[in-house]
Amino acid sequence: MKSNRSLVWLLLVALICLDGAGWAASKKKLPDKKKKPKEKEVVTKIISQKDFEDAVQKFAQDDRLPVASSTLVEKGRGAAYYAVDKLVDDDPETFWAEGASGPGGNEWVTFVLPIGTTHLDIIPGAGKEQFQNFNRPKEMFLDVYQVKLKRKDEAYKLKTKYIGRTVFEFEDKPQLLRKKLETKLPDVVGADRILYVGVLIIDKVYKGQFDDTALSQIKTSIIYGE
Repeated sequence: MKSNRSLVWLLLVALICLDGAGWAASKKKLPDKKKKPKEKEVVTKIISQKDFEDAVQKFAQDDRLPVASSTLVEKGRGAAYYAVDKLVDDDPETFWAEGASGPGGNEWVTFVLPIGTTHLDIIPGAGKEQFQNFNRPKEMFLDVYQVKLKRKDEAYKLKTKYIGRTVFEFEDKPQLLRKKLETKLPDVVGADRILYVGVLIIDKVYKGQFDDTALSQIKTSIIYGE
């Protein structure tokens, strides 16, 4: 009888030890605290990071004028004749023409989108009079970025977040195309200064007499109720 009781006690002790060892092992497997993943640095699409940051530094000082990847300069005409500021002068007969070799694929214009912007208006080509002379965009992309600016000495430290892309497809006509942005520009509350930056990129073109692609006008709009 005593031997049976001893055997029972030994089994109970063994079970308690095994359960304790399993509990200790399970405790070791649990992490102390969940570490927040490090935010990856945003690499801009198409436009180089340096070009993008240089443009944003300009926008931080004056956000009224766009910045272009290149501009056509012809003999006998000043460098400002096809300048990118022609896109925002409200004159549909003046225009910006890119100056890269070839039809202008991946050439771009970047500009500030006011907070709340819902639509972008674009008039393709070189105005009505020279419309057939220059290439006209057939398809363009608008990539939108949110940029937080923090003053650092004479410049700004930038924190960039990609918001999304809207595709523009044009008829071969010098008429306005209004397109609703595929992504909403969220309001951000905080101490940092916020800019929304659009990069409009040439993808496909209609061929003209000259191998330079032209845009006449761009304009941002805030339209509610659609």
